[in-house]
Amino acid sequence: MKKAGIGIPTIQDRARQALVKSVLEPEWESRFENTSYGFRPGRSAQDAIARIYQSINKGEYFVLDADIACETFRSEIGLQCLK
Repeated sequence: MKKAGIGIPTIQDRARQALVKSVLEPEWESRFENTSYGFRPGRSAQDAIARIYQSINKGEYFVLDADIACETFRSEIGLQCLK
């Protein structure tokens, strides 16, 4: 990715990123659970907290907070992380 001067992606790169996102996002969104809130369009931390309170009031006491990191994203490793 080329950078415009001070580390800002160029307009062409931003356009490519937006294109890839617009193609991939609907497919990946359909795979997520309705109870998943992290970095999803139209969902916020406040929505996640409200869901936690609803679950507690229903007697559902299990909440999962996890981070998945793939620090080296080569093609083979990256594909394994996405599976």
